[in-house]
Amino acid sequence: MSHSSRTKLWVGVGASVLLGTSTAGWAEAEPSADYTQGGDSPLLAHADHGGEGGEGGEASHHHQGGEGGEGGEGGEGGEGGEGGGANPYAAFDYLNASAGGEGGEGGEGGEGGEGGEGGEGGYAIDVSNPGVYYTNLAMMKGHLAVARELYQAGEQAAAQPHFGHPIHEHYEMLEPALEAHGVKGMESNLKALVETMRGGGEWESKADAYTTALEAIDDAMHDVDGELRDDVAFQSRAQLALLRQALHEYEEAVDDGRFVNVVEYQDSRGFVLTARSLLEKQAGLYEEATYDELLAAYESTLEAWPSAVAPETPVMTPGELSARLFKLEATLGRY
Repeated sequence: MSHSSRTKLWVGVGASVLLGTSTAGWAEAEPSADYTQGGDSPLLAHADHGGEGGEGGEASHHHQGGEGGEGGEGGEGGEGGEGGGANPYAAFDYLNASAGGEGGEGGEGGEGGEGGEGGEGGYAIDVSNPGVYYTNLAMMKGHLAVARELYQAGEQAAAQPHFGHPIHEHYEMLEPALEAHGVKGMESNLKALVETMRGGGEWESKADAYTTALEAIDDAMHDVDGELRDDVAFQSRAQLALLRQALHEYEEAVDDGRFVNVVEYQDSRGFVLTARSLLEKQAGLYEEATYDELLAAYESTLEAWPSAVAPETPVMTPGELSARLFKLEATLGRY
């Protein structure tokens, strides 16, 4: 059986974490080079919440707190400010131009903990933060969504890495938070899914393992406080985080009008599909006209991914995709 070893630099919400080298056995046949994935480039690690010099605007949403200490060269983040811990919206500060910029002000946090240093320091990742926790679980669902699509399309070898991504790229980082939430069984369910899918065969014989793994992730997401799960700002920002990561993955997939990493193309599709599913699940949080606008914008954006199987040439350049995302970013960014 073949093995694939790689050092994965995983970028979670608000910081990057080196997860180390993991070895995973996949299908009996070695996947082609198109289906191998190297380490991701950092996307969110530069979300410093305060750069060098100057002052940024105040955070736009009331949950993000008021003005903290000024950024400067590692200025401290506000009075009794948080890093990422108690204030769930602090995890999404990087989504706002006003929250960072050159010398953005460190937002005040919730209770306890020290403010992450501005500028060079940034926010240390804190998976106990509900924003980080919820969004990384949603990314797990994105990997599984595209894995299922590929498998059902007859691309079983291409699907194998994606079934493993939740356990190999997210679980280790989230494990302390899962334990704190009393979530049990997720690791065994995710590993069982990888083992079940490795053998190939008809989807019907695999569906139960897939559903069990997906339900484990959904249960963990449901463990986030109900007031947050039903908060339109929290849900909108979770979608924005997925969309921002999707754009990054697509940028990694496409170069000079061709695909250089098909796996990243597939990851990005999974993240957009999951962001849309979050919207649909929480439709009641949005005014009807806004909801319809968002759905239409998702459909327009998804034209970049005609299917989980990558087309011969990209439908859109990364710049064109960024332009398609503008409507989603502008509408979701109101909250």
